Amino acid sequence: MDVNDDVERLVERIISEKGVEAIPSLINLLTDEDEKVRETVLQIIYRFGDTARPILLQKYREHIKMCQQNDVVLLYLVDILSDLGETSIKKDLYNLLSKYDDESAQLVIYEAICKLKDGEKILDVLAYYLLEDEYREELATQVIMALSHVPTPRTIEVLARAYRDERFTQDIKKDIVQAISMLTMKDPKLWDHFEKVADQKLISEVKAFTR
Repeated sequence: MDVNDDVERLVERIISEKGVEAIPSLINLLTDEDEKVRETVLQIIYRFGDTARPILLQKYREHIKMCQQNDVVLLYLVDILSDLGETSIKKDLYNLLSKYDDESAQLVIYEAICKLKDGEKILDVLAYYLLEDEYREELATQVIMALSHVPTPRTIEVLARAYRDERFTQDIKKDIVQAISMLTMKDPKLWDHFEKVADQKLISEVKAFTR
């Protein structure tokens, strides 16, 4: 039997039998050492969609009050709630940055800020991470994902410049192509600016991706 089928059956059973009451227990499993367990838990939570929001917010507030350094569960909750468009968490996000020592964790928060339509305020920070940070190659995928939520001419310029950086792998450059495609679909007016600032190769790649 396919492992994916087993996971799908488990997801369906938890959703149908336990409902949203299962969410607090599921949240506790987000620190499990097994990545597959964490992925399955996230899949279940996302399947609940907006019905999970009240419980997720309750758990989020509990973790905010605990004020622990490098709280992994809180980071997951920030990511999920920002995907749900929960703007009430926005006021906490800037202060939360100081609670995480790792740049990768901080980027989860920066991406949440972008998903909640505040990305322009941190565009210079994201540009630094992508273009100048000592660990930019390791952080690039996360930064590009965050930038894909900020449809501005400056974002296009940052991504076009990053595409020219020979230190980035082809996989990262594919991420850049996808991000620019998303941005120009969100705001078609950005296309003219993109054609002015990007190399012909990148323009061709984006055109091919969006066909």
